[in-house]
Amino acid sequence: MKSKSSYLLAGVVALVVAGWMLSGYLFGKADGAASQESALATATSTTTAPTVTVENGLLVSAVVVKNQPITRIIRASGVSEAKFEMTVSANADGQIISLDAVEGNDVAAGDVLVRLDKGTLAEQINAAKANLEVAKRRREVTERLAKENFSAPLEQAERAAAYATAEVNLRKLEEQLSDTVIVAPVSGLLETLHVEKGERVRRDTATATILGLDILPVVVAVPQNEVSRIKLASKVKVQIVGNGSRHGTVSKIASKSNPATRTFDVTIDLPNQDRNLRAGMSVEATIDAGSLQAFAMSPAHLSVAENGILTAKIAVDGKAVTLPVEVIRAGAETVFVSGLPDDAILLTVGQGFVEDGAAVNYKLTSAS
Repeated sequence: MKSKSSYLLAGVVALVVAGWMLSGYLFGKADGAASQESALATATSTTTAPTVTVENGLLVSAVVVKNQPITRIIRASGVSEAKFEMTVSANADGQIISLDAVEGNDVAAGDVLVRLDKGTLAEQINAAKANLEVAKRRREVTERLAKENFSAPLEQAERAAAYATAEVNLRKLEEQLSDTVIVAPVSGLLETLHVEKGERVRRDTATATILGLDILPVVVAVPQNEVSRIKLASKVKVQIVGNGSRHGTVSKIASKSNPATRTFDVTIDLPNQDRNLRAGMSVEATIDAGSLQAFAMSPAHLSVAENGILTAKIAVDGKAVTLPVEVIRAGAETVFVSGLPDDAILLTVGQGFVEDGAAVNYKLTSAS
């Protein structure tokens, strides 16, 4: 009897243990499913929340546009040139007897550069003067006799012609004598003497080269989309490589572009009385192209349209409006743009997430 009771007690205990295990499995499974569903909901919420925020709750920074007058500048590079380069040639044949000028020195108009041997020109001129004097006296005598009807008209004409011929011969000889002295036709720097003392030259032989350097032209290449903004007499700051900077004015704007570069040559005149500047120097020019109203902003707040035009976004009646703008001047961290109306609300940080025409929430911040 005792043995049956033991078996019965063992069976009850087994049933209780089995029931407990079964209940743990069932309830555990339910709790696990609930945990998985909670985790999935949390993950879904985390993934979709930023999208909802961008679409419905994005707060864009903005500033109020206050334009100010800004000078438009055009930068271009080029080289300096001589104002003129004149080659002086001999007007007569002859042997060089002296060089009266030194290369690298200034010369004034009329200064002697080279002297040629005069030969017998001096004697020929003296003889021509004597002939002219004789012809003059004969003409005067003939004219006096003609008044008294003692001279024929033919004789009078012959004496007048003889006098004219003698006068022409004298002038030719004097010109030949003058041509033996080669002078500077203009003032400038004597860059080169092409001849040597003792050398025999012929007419039209190049003897010297004179450069005009008191005013030094600088020629820079300007793109075709900017050349129309430059005017004659516009102010220019020119930076000369290794020689500081100077101020000049625009003296010429080419009407025809360079076929190779499609740029236009703009000539700037620089004062150079100290002669520190030379022809052929590399320069960087900053040309004043007038002033206009512009606003300073970060280039990060600009966009580029599909057609390549720069744009900025403003808020109008709670909606984003895209406007084309133009960069007037650019710095390291700031650009000045035109095209934004005064007191407009310019969208800055976050403007890239707002489409044109979409509703926008903005918060005004300092323009600085």
